[in-house]
Amino acid sequence: MNERTTAFLRQAYKEYYFKGSGSVALPDDIESREFGYIPFGGGMIRHLSFRTKGEALAEIIKQSPSSVYCSNARYEFPTRPIDEKGWLGAELIFDIDATDIPTGCKKGHDLWYCEKCHASGKLPRPAKCTKCGGSAVEFHGTCEECLDAAKDHARRVIGFLAEDFGVAADAVRTYFSGNRGYHLHVFDGRFDRLDQQARAEITGYVRGSGLPPPQTMAATLRRRMPGSAQGVGWTRRVTGYVAKNSGEYAGTLQRLVSDAITGNRALVDASVTTDIHRVFRLAGSLHGDTGMSKLQVESLGRFDPQVAPVVLGSKPVKVDVSFFPRFRLKHEDFGPYKSESVELPTFAAVSILTRGLGEVA
Repeated sequence: MNERTTAFLRQAYKEYYFKGSGSVALPDDIESREFGYIPFGGGMIRHLSFRTKGEALAEIIKQSPSSVYCSNARYEFPTRPIDEKGWLGAELIFDIDATDIPTGCKKGHDLWYCEKCHASGKLPRPAKCTKCGGSAVEFHGTCEECLDAAKDHARRVIGFLAEDFGVAADAVRTYFSGNRGYHLHVFDGRFDRLDQQARAEITGYVRGSGLPPPQTMAATLRRRMPGSAQGVGWTRRVTGYVAKNSGEYAGTLQRLVSDAITGNRALVDASVTTDIHRVFRLAGSLHGDTGMSKLQVESLGRFDPQVAPVVLGSKPVKVDVSFFPRFRLKHEDFGPYKSESVELPTFAAVSILTRGLGEVA
């Protein structure tokens, strides 16, 4: 990324933070949180602390970084090294990413490309470019199918929290991540002091890990085929699915049970939920790879992840694009591009520039 591109991106982000500072959601207990950010062209800077929300906003506007982060944990001394911070607890957070959910659409928009000659091809990524021997890099795109799948898995997490853990609906805040998925923040004090092992158990539960094998569950069900959902938790989910689908299902009961697990599990990122010292993208801040906002979602059904979080302007900018596949933002299709100069609205140009796949002309 050259200086001209870096300056353009910093200015675009600065304008957003200056005009839309009210969209940035800072925690009330700000003094106990650790903050961090990634400047354009630089590495992560963390272990920062602010006394007030105004002080934090002023620093964000001043730096206008690629990404801004805030810990889900509260500390006695947030600026010290991890083992000296004095951990006081952390909110439970789930991360759902479309990349981790199996969908057929990925064959069309997930690919590899060469950083040298810009050749591209279907995954899996070769060790080196098949055309010039250069470095081959993976690119993960999105479409309505995989973004809808991410929504569905977010709904599943919300269902688990409400039905199996008794979490009130207003204690869960859902955010679009600004890229390919959703973050679910749980504001329920029962979870705040849980250690990594306990959080791993919760993660495993919503992912359906550790359940008896489908053949074992099927053998149990054969002894008393349910006419309706029975039991609680996963038992109720599986028996309800079997009761609803067994009449018209042509496969084996074991396969039906397996489908029940697949259709109910939520593929959350286990490493995110179990990390009690993690810093998360700050709500209302811009994503460093897309320029879209981490935006709170009031209704998953009505939310359009290719429109609502697109908060940068439409001022045209000319970009020399090395490579970028087709993408869609604000009801408009762009690309594919390969070794060409194009004029794009700022919000679309930023999606290319932040990934290092183009430069401001």
